[in-house]
Amino acid sequence: SSAGCDSVATLNLVVNPTVTSTTNTTVCSNQLPYVWNGNNYNVGGSYDVTLTSSAGCDSLATLILSVNGIVTSNTDLTVCPSQLPYTWNTQNISSAGTYTATLTSSAGCDSIATLNLSVNAVATSTTNVSVCDTQLPYVWNALNLSAAGSYNVSLVGSTGCDSIATLNLTVNPTVTSTTNTTVCSNQLPYVWNGNNYNAGGSYNVTLT
Repeated sequence: SSAGCDSVATLNLVVNPTVTSTTNTTVCSNQLPYVWNGNNYNVGGSYDVTLTSSAGCDSLATLILSVNGIVTSNTDLTVCPSQLPYTWNTQNISSAGTYTATLTSSAGCDSIATLNLSVNAVATSTTNVSVCDTQLPYVWNALNLSAAGSYNVSLVGSTGCDSIATLNLTVNPTVTSTTNTTVCSNQLPYVWNGNNYNAGGSYNVTLT
């Protein structure tokens, strides 16, 4: 000391440790860039930043960032015209095309669903038939038709959709003819259309 005697000085030294913290965060890809402690992060990973604690010492903060991607799905679908409008994810769709809907996945992120919709055309067929009136009723696709005309029936095509079949039916009438002939008795038998007739009278024969 100033008096030349021993002077005992004691120092009580306190050392503040470095403060550390770890933050685990999961975000959706459409939430990038993710801002943390003034920094922008565009991909998942582990990031460190050195800050100053309340004691004035270094504070080491770690961010473990996970990024959930956008979930996508594609559906190819073919329907019949009779199934339109087709309802998909609250959309009423009236024609073929590509449609999208933004949903929420189980992770809470955007889920983009795509529908590729095809519409089968109604199959049509036309049949022209000519029959004789003696062939009536004419049976076609379980219909018994007794007169000429145009008839339609709805069937199921190979695609499972409606198939419209049309029949144009023509009915040919029976042709009739009458022949009046006078012969002498010595001309009998009289031959007519391959038949022999030995006496007067009225005779019918059916020809084609």
